[in-house]
Order: sequence, then structure tokens, then C-alpha cells
Amino acid sequence: MYLNMKIISIENELYPEQLKHIKKPPQTLYVLGNEKILNNKSLSIIGSRNATNYGREIARKFAKNIAKQGINIVSGMAKGIDSEAHLGAIEAGGNTIAVLGSGFNHIFPDKKIFQKILDNNGAIITEYKPDTEIFPDGFRKRNRIVAGLSLGTFIVEAKEKSGTSITAEYARQFERKIFCIPHLIEDKHGIGTNRLLKRDAILITDVFDILNHYEISEIDYDKENYEIQIPKQYQECYNLIGTEAISANEISKITNKSISEINTILTMLELEGAIKSLPGNLFIRAIN
Repeated sequence: MYLNMKIISIENELYPEQLKHIKKPPQTLYVLGNEKILNNKSLSIIGSRNATNYGREIARKFAKNIAKQGINIVSGMAKGIDSEAHLGAIEAGGNTIAVLGSGFNHIFPDKKIFQKILDNNGAIITEYKPDTEIFPDGFRKRNRIVAGLSLGTFIVEAKEKSGTSITAEYARQFERKIFCIPHLIEDKHGIGTNRLLKRDAILITDVFDILNHYEISEIDYDKENYEIQIPKQYQECYNLIGTEAISANEISKITNKSISEINTILTMLELEGAIKSLPGNLFIRAIN
């Protein structure tokens, strides 16, 4: 039993206002950590447990820059995208909330992330009593809280069959916005997100696309780290892109890399804010 656990009923003023407005909100929340952040603006960031390096980078980078605006980052503390989202918020000195699908005496899957959130002024919540063991439906119900706490949900990666689709459906039911980044059509990690984009998700390519939806105009972010720092594996392609437009095919020929690999790199560079795409599959360097 955690001696510092708080029990917050739906009538309590500390109960998250956003969560009160969903269908069948939990009547009681068990909370560890900083309960005072529960009513701050929040955005959920979720995605695959078996995430790609690309997905992990995007999740952490977006979480970091959104958390800098005083917005909570909410996720489910799972491995992969969820963990990166929590860590990104912590790196920014911001707040993060983890939602569990079990009681506090049965932490899953990562006690290190659990402790790191508590050590950095975050909060961990569940609707289950401490001795409630892990059970499949607990995660489904957990997902409704992730969506319900948040103004919107950013889905970074999702395979064809993914639990993230459950969270997306809850967000849709609660009339909250769903954000996705585009993926190559042959990328199995992006089948779910591309499908959401075809349906009703909002396509985004940088953090400002999300913030602008909530009319946040005074944006504090580390411009150097966000826009200019280029990972070594993308440097060769980035160096070929200047103020004169160049096509993906040209870059492919010069570097002797496949067009599929080049398209992946170009997508990553565009998401980093390092380059801009033009009609005709052309690219130029972004001017900072």
C-alpha cells in the first residue's frame, strides 16, 4: 500500500474537469504524485509498444516541446511511444500523467518509468483499488481515461491492429481532436495512423500544428534543438538540400540509396522542421 496515495471522488474539486464530461467517467481516482496538475490542459501522446526509432524520436520531441507550453503529457506508461512521451515531458521540465489499467500494487510494465514520473512532479492515476491485478479489459478502460483527460490525442504510430485504435475511438466519442503524422504506405507501423488520417484525424508535421488548434500563440521552444540539430543518419541527405529545390529521385541517385529509404529520411527531416516539401516531390531547406 502506498501511504501517500490520494483518493479523489468525482465530487472533489481536484477531480479532472475534462474527465467529468465523458460517458461513464470513473467515480473515483486513485492518485500518486502531484494531484494539483490534474486540471491543467492536457494532450495525450500514444502509439505502438514495438515502436520504431523514428517513432520514438517523434514522440519524445513532440512531448518535450508541448510540455514546455505548460500542457500535461498524458499516456499509458507502456513501452515504446508511451514511455518516450513521458520522458520527453520530463526532459522539458514539464508535467506528465500516466494512466494505469491496474492497481498500484501491480505496476505494468516499467517500474523505472513509474518512479521517474513520481520523482519529477508528475502524477500516476488509476480507477482501480491498489490490489487490482492486471486484466485485459483494464487496458481498454484505461484508454478511455487517457482520451478523456485530454483536449486531443496525438497518435504517433499504429499498426493495422492496434490498441491505439481503441483510444482513438474514445477520443472521437468524446469529441476530442485526433492528430496523426503521415507514414509511407508500405510502412507497417503506420497503417493504423494512415487509416485514421483517411477517416477524420488531423494531419500534422510539427508541434505548431497541434498548438495552433488550441490557439496557443506564445510558443516557447528550443529552436536550435527542434529545427536545426540533424541526426547523423540523415546528414548526407540534408547536406544535398539547399535553397534550390531538389527532387527525391535526384537525392536517391546521388546517395545510391533506395527511393523508399530516401522518402523515409525526407519525411523525418520535414517533421524535424529542417526541410520543406514543394509540389512535384521537391524539397528545399527550411529557413530558420
